[in-house]
Amino acid sequence: MAAARRLNQIFLLGVLCFSLMSCSVIRPALITDAKERICKRSRDIKDVEAAKIVHRTQQSVIEGCNWEFDNNGRVFLVLQARIAAEGDYDIALDFHEPFADFLFHSSLGFLSAGGKENIRIGPLPYEFSGPSFVEVSLLLLKKDDRGEAVLVDEADTYFLLDTDFVNDAALSGFDTGGLTAQTLLDKYAPLLKTDIVTNSKTRVVFFDLPPKNVAAVLSGPPEGGGKEQAMIKCDLWNDQQQAKLPIYENRKEFNGRKDDYFIDLPQPFASIAHPWREIINRYPNAIYGRVVRTRLVWEGVERRDALVLQYWMPYYVNHLSILKTDLQGKSWLWNAGNYHEGESENISVVLIPGKDGLEPLCAAFAKHFKGTAEPWANVRKHAPDGIPTSHPVIYVANGSHASFFSPDVDEATCGSGIDAGMHGGGGFWYGEETLGKVRMMPRLNEIKFGDEYDFLLFTGRFGGSYIEGAVNKFNRSPYMFPYTFYPKFSVTGSWIAGSGVNRWIDPAGEIHYQAKIPSKLKYNNRGARFYFDTSRVRVTKEAERICIENLGFVFESNKSSPAAMVAVFFRDRTGQLRKLTAFDIGGTLPSAIYIPKNALREEKVELVACDLVVPSLSKFPLERGCRAGMFEYFLITATKLKIP
Repeated sequence: MAAARRLNQIFLLGVLCFSLMSCSVIRPALITDAKERICKRSRDIKDVEAAKIVHRTQQSVIEGCNWEFDNNGRVFLVLQARIAAEGDYDIALDFHEPFADFLFHSSLGFLSAGGKENIRIGPLPYEFSGPSFVEVSLLLLKKDDRGEAVLVDEADTYFLLDTDFVNDAALSGFDTGGLTAQTLLDKYAPLLKTDIVTNSKTRVVFFDLPPKNVAAVLSGPPEGGGKEQAMIKCDLWNDQQQAKLPIYENRKEFNGRKDDYFIDLPQPFASIAHPWREIINRYPNAIYGRVVRTRLVWEGVERRDALVLQYWMPYYVNHLSILKTDLQGKSWLWNAGNYHEGESENISVVLIPGKDGLEPLCAAFAKHFKGTAEPWANVRKHAPDGIPTSHPVIYVANGSHASFFSPDVDEATCGSGIDAGMHGGGGFWYGEETLGKVRMMPRLNEIKFGDEYDFLLFTGRFGGSYIEGAVNKFNRSPYMFPYTFYPKFSVTGSWIAGSGVNRWIDPAGEIHYQAKIPSKLKYNNRGARFYFDTSRVRVTKEAERICIENLGFVFESNKSSPAAMVAVFFRDRTGQLRKLTAFDIGGTLPSAIYIPKNALREEKVELVACDLVVPSLSKFPLERGCRAGMFEYFLITATKLKIP
């Protein structure tokens, strides 16, 4: 029955294509693209038997192609073509993902030479039942004197239909306690811990800088800064060398030429000793986020309504390779990690409905093309002065930016292992004071060129590679890596390891995949018993204080925890936590605890406890005592006691 329904749908699509667009399915005879483009699928239109290709300089060139969506979700293709020779032209679209072997074309009629033609095609004859990614080869065809179709120009492009359940729209029906999508993103925004490495021979100190505001980098250096400016360049082919400013008009013009064009960030250095921080520090910091509502399966349990808070951290440059070269003195061509600009890493925090509103379930940290996921109890959270917060702590691998749950060298790297010892957390800490509020990215199909987030629409590569003769194939746009499919033939143009799902439109699938990869943590708080024992407690009033006696505490974990102590707090009349006492792991609470009576508002007192991890010492050139009071914690519990 399902197969018959599917065949019927395919037939109806074909009828719709012919009736709405007067399309005729064609198979123009083409030879393999002369420029050996990256996109080479085994069943690509470019692999069929040969005819001839008209050289683009004699005919036309596709300068850009942008996908647009109307309010009804219909998809249009807007094409910019510079016409050099008059004639009748056709557009052929060859769909790869997810419409394999679905090919149609539409006649454009007679086009005049000497200028740029703006051509609008659509709506495309598809009805999308949900979010979807589509990758398309766009072919500009022209009939010769004998009426045969010849290829004039070709571009590879793609579009993504984003989910409707994004940001505030994703919160409908949830008890959020009045929190918006923005406040939720801020509440669970990660704290980044970096490392510091000092070259023992040169004494050069290396540490990572915070993620950067992409729009600010593209718009140029701040006033009073240097002459450096990001540029759109061409590094693969010699037929159209470009060096233009990455203003939105130019980025729009070059869209669809993703095999040719990239944005080169200002970074004119050849070694780690160059004063590159002076360049990068001219640009403001930023961390990006979005909220997606989705179905999620976690540890065998289906959660029909889960909220995934996605955080994207755009680092200016990945130069683990140079760092490793500086340390080891090796040639760094691919053997120590690619050296490239514009890298972005992401993490996800999952919230589910609980008895007291939304509560965290787990977190997933990306590590290169894969990643690992852990329950919330195994995620280190920030605890300044021992006070627990909801901010997860990321141990950032120095130079590569892979995100780790711990400073342990044995934690899974999901890569080559070259950054296994590069995330000790002895460097700087970057949180809201450094990064500001999370910049909430809108629904993708609502973004237009000229908007703050229009860099997500750019289909070229973001950032260059400083390996001579090599291509920065890792950072396909949109900048935040949402369109990469693994391990299928990806838009990066190579077969690479990965999850086989899309981080942008299917965050739940990515998290499910990451959960299957063991993190190899030295601790495991799954099923840990962590709670107040109130079976023998006695609460009494005294003249100016409340006395709590015989309060017990239970802490039992599956594996040895790095936590060193348990801290106990009470919530005062303003809702703030105030510390009462602390005791070592394995110890016991004091026999009596006292709370000032005027600090409480009700005839009940709420007690909160968390386990505390003492932070590691900072590294040179930081002062060793700068980490005082900057704790982490895993587990938290609370109880309310009635005051007689």
